[in-house]
Amino acid sequence: MRTALYGPDGFFVRERPADHFRTSAQSPHFARAIAGLAADVDRALGSPDVFELVDVGAGRGELLHGVLAALPDPLRSRVRPVAVEVSTRAHDHGVSWRTELPRGLTGLLLATEWLDNVPLDLARAGSYLDTDLHPCGPLDPADAAWIERWWPAGPEDIVEIGRSRDEAWADAVGALDAGLALAVDYGHLLGERPALPTATGFRGGREVPPAFDGSTDITCHVAMDAIAAAGRTGSAIDAGQVMAAEALLLNQRAALHRLGLSARRPPLTLASTDPGAYVRALAEASEIAELTATGGLGAHWWLAQGVGLDPRRVSFRHE
Repeated sequence: MRTALYGPDGFFVRERPADHFRTSAQSPHFARAIAGLAADVDRALGSPDVFELVDVGAGRGELLHGVLAALPDPLRSRVRPVAVEVSTRAHDHGVSWRTELPRGLTGLLLATEWLDNVPLDLARAGSYLDTDLHPCGPLDPADAAWIERWWPAGPEDIVEIGRSRDEAWADAVGALDAGLALAVDYGHLLGERPALPTATGFRGGREVPPAFDGSTDITCHVAMDAIAAAGRTGSAIDAGQVMAAEALLLNQRAALHRLGLSARRPPLTLASTDPGAYVRALAEASEIAELTATGGLGAHWWLAQGVGLDPRRVSFRHE
């Protein structure tokens, strides 16, 4: 999975993800909501001289540019935008492109549908599985401990070992000196783990079987409670020692509603008084409805973890 996605001929090295699948990050309304969240975090931090806005797994910067365009001017002048991606762009209108996550950040760190692409291993009955789901070696102790803690399984169950995602997220939260880290992804919680592997591929706008030759995106759902614990403790297994990172976990539908996005249709009276405005408002409501659909993007999880601030108090306040 790692080679297929990030190797020399990997999908994310040679392809433009936006050509293959649609995500919330491509929506200007989603970007507007994130811009509002950034402004809220900035106020909670006391409007620092430099506010770092970091997008991990930035693709071609669609979300980052959308958020920058929606920011109010006083904050926009203090923002230092950073895109983190395996394939960088040399010149991009003031956006700094990096292949490694910077440290010592103050501001907002975004990870929108990034963790589902962090490579992981499959296991069954104490053994790793190869791409044909055949046993290929015994589990190492750390992965066995992760399964015991986060995905207790029967002898025939296939587990997607999320320890690599926990470590990646703990590292991302640890990059903040102060601010908020936000992960947006499809996932599941303990007690509701899927019975079958969630690994799938995307190519040319369609869901396809995952191919390990670099020709398809490969995703697996994220164990959201496990990454939340790792973000709090800096550990992929132990949830006992809490560091300075409070957490808020909710679905995208609820998060966007709290941030002021509504899919309410415009009043019909507007159609007679201002037909153009009615059509524009109707199109906007339709696009927001896609972002908040219960069985679609609205079911994505939002995990917000604060360093030096509590996301339950400073963000998502707009009921």
